[in-house]
Amino acid sequence: MHIWVGLGGPKADKPAKFSLLHLLNPCSPMSLRLIFLLYLLVWSFQLPAQSYPPVPELPVPASFTANLPRTTSLLTSTENPPRQVRVLVYGQSISMQTWWQQVKQFLQQRYPNVQLVMENRAIGGFSSDRLKWMVANDVVPFYPDLILFHDYGNEPDYEQIIRTIRSQTTAEVIIQTDHIGIGQNEEWHDRHGNVWMPALCDKYGLALLDVRAAWKAYLAQNQLKPGKLLSDNVHLNEHGNHVMAQIVQRYLEALPKRAEELANTVRVLRSGRDFSPKNRTIRLPVTGNRIDIVWRAAADSVQPVAVTIDGQRPSTHLAGYYYSRPALKPTGFFLNRIGQLLVIRLGGKPQAEDWTLTVTAVDTIRQQLQFSVSGSRTGEDGTGRSDQPFISRSGRMQIDSTGWFRRKNPGDFRQFPWLKPGDSLHWRVFSAGQDTCQPGKEAVTTIVQGIANTEHRLALSGKGIRAIQEIRVYQPPLRP
Repeated sequence: MHIWVGLGGPKADKPAKFSLLHLLNPCSPMSLRLIFLLYLLVWSFQLPAQSYPPVPELPVPASFTANLPRTTSLLTSTENPPRQVRVLVYGQSISMQTWWQQVKQFLQQRYPNVQLVMENRAIGGFSSDRLKWMVANDVVPFYPDLILFHDYGNEPDYEQIIRTIRSQTTAEVIIQTDHIGIGQNEEWHDRHGNVWMPALCDKYGLALLDVRAAWKAYLAQNQLKPGKLLSDNVHLNEHGNHVMAQIVQRYLEALPKRAEELANTVRVLRSGRDFSPKNRTIRLPVTGNRIDIVWRAAADSVQPVAVTIDGQRPSTHLAGYYYSRPALKPTGFFLNRIGQLLVIRLGGKPQAEDWTLTVTAVDTIRQQLQFSVSGSRTGEDGTGRSDQPFISRSGRMQIDSTGWFRRKNPGDFRQFPWLKPGDSLHWRVFSAGQDTCQPGKEAVTTIVQGIANTEHRLALSGKGIRAIQEIRVYQPPLRP
């Protein structure tokens, strides 16, 4: 048996012929070369992944854990079936980077007895003046238990985002200070993180995660320039993502190993103690904007339960409807074109359905477009222009002229092309409530969400109400 091997070199005009025995002879120069190459190949696969100096333990202030009582209680829960804990990462491009995946793995490993549902809905380039328009429809439908939040931009709009979160959800919020970039106004960022953010946390009961101080300490301890952790002037490279993930983890490690739920934002009503069925009906006064039913463990096949709130079915409450982000494609990140629709106001008689906006004309100079809209159940529902307020014929779709994605300056999002005539954006309108419910795979069912954060009258009826173990009523800390 022979093998043809190309040797290369100035005199090698054709491959040389060697027998297999010649190659396997340990005294053969070619055999030694091949053995060396094989050794290098095996050694390369055994190399450890790139390692970086760890972030040491951090002096986490008591106020951090004090503002996360419900998060601590949920994460350390030993209930069976496991409690679901919903965590949302929100903000702009720094929040979109890979560090959050490492934090997710950390939480899964540290708290194996809970069902962790962790999503990232951050939007690159959306500083506070843009993100404030998105938060209500991005955050509220998910209704997280905990939010990891970081955003740049002006402080009044930043505070508006926090007010929306605290008035429409019971989520506890961790806000992250800015890391160290290049070419930034360091004095402003220091004041922002050392003065303004702590005052904001005191005002709204937020947990402050001081990334900036920890970042400075890490750079000093390891004698690194800021650029060593960055891929450009602000975004994180692999080393920077490692540092960001570990800083967040160090803070989360400070949470108590066990805590009773001290937060008063979620009221738990228990069968036999706080309510009892009468004539197959439960009637309760409740205060809040979301209601969950917790089913008994053995309740796997019972009759449905009918739900009304203030005498009406949840599906009739317009405030309980939300929409998915309008996008060209159903998969992938939604934002990839200038001119996209960002913000919608729902109106008219609500119903769940799919919607399409078709672009009919585009003026990139004036940054305007014309369009038509249609619903899968509503049908063709009118035409409009992006520079004018639009209300569809049914009243179900309402769009302000500020609800479109435009460039603030010629270089803004220059990587994105404009929409073109014929492009179609698609979104889904859905209700977060249920008119009837019954136990399924999940132990908890959300029956009402999005209603005003005020007093209401809840009524549950049907044979299935005997399977109800608890009713949880969510009351956001900011009242209207």
